[in-house]
Amino acid sequence: MEIGMYTIEIQRPTTRELFTAIKDAGFSQVQFDFSSVCDEQMPLRFEPGLLQEIQRQAERNRVEIVAVNGTFNMIHPSVLEREDGYKRFASVAEASRELNCEFVTLCTGSRNTKSMWAWHEDNLNPEAWEDLLASTDKVLEQAECYNLILGIECEPNNCINSPVLARKLLDTFKTPRLKIIMDVANLFQKGQAYKENVRPIMDEAFDLLGNDIYLAHGKDIKEGEDLNPTYAGNGIVDFEYFLEKLDEVKYTGGMLLHGIPNEHFFSDSVTFINDIISKHKKRLDI
Repeated sequence: MEIGMYTIEIQRPTTRELFTAIKDAGFSQVQFDFSSVCDEQMPLRFEPGLLQEIQRQAERNRVEIVAVNGTFNMIHPSVLEREDGYKRFASVAEASRELNCEFVTLCTGSRNTKSMWAWHEDNLNPEAWEDLLASTDKVLEQAECYNLILGIECEPNNCINSPVLARKLLDTFKTPRLKIIMDVANLFQKGQAYKENVRPIMDEAFDLLGNDIYLAHGKDIKEGEDLNPTYAGNGIVDFEYFLEKLDEVKYTGGMLLHGIPNEHFFSDSVTFINDIISKHKKRLDI
């Protein structure tokens, strides 16, 4: 299994230095965010030669771009904001194809106008769901145009905040262009982040979504009443069991580490995941 990372969690002044640092940290895959090399996450247009330079540096360092962030607030209360998001998504979708990446991530969004990653009490209203369906229709048009696969994940602060709702969205559209990013740390609701809940919560998510997983995220969560994400190995996620569940659904992709607040923790996280993968392989060989 290849190990990857999320490019916004490492900062370098140039594209060349960024990918060199990614390789040196022990990663061979990335979920790429344009804010790593641009002034914004979802540019409407790109500087001449930038996409070619990204691809060149990725190839030079043998780093595969397995996902590109296309996240905008799909249920923002403002129609104008959502329309701006559609335009920016179209730009990123086209750019993803130029980077030879077929997978673009989504954020199902929040009614919170300050942050699409922050909860709002109206997220689960019928009107929010209808806006999500309309936005999903729009981005699927781009996916069809550029032959892309789009990824959603359960996010406790978003409109899709549970495996049940994720399943509902997949069943609504019934398209192979909409898949799941499985981030176990995001499956917990407030008050659930305790060791005894880890496997049952994982089991439910895999029962509902396992066959639609396109990408696995390796984020962890600290034990307690609140939701405190952290880097792999520093929380309660049972990564050995995670790998077992991924094997059951015949997942063949990588593990993209996420939730690393400081480069200082890259080494610990990579070592931890490599050890888990090694133990898992030995168990399979017995």
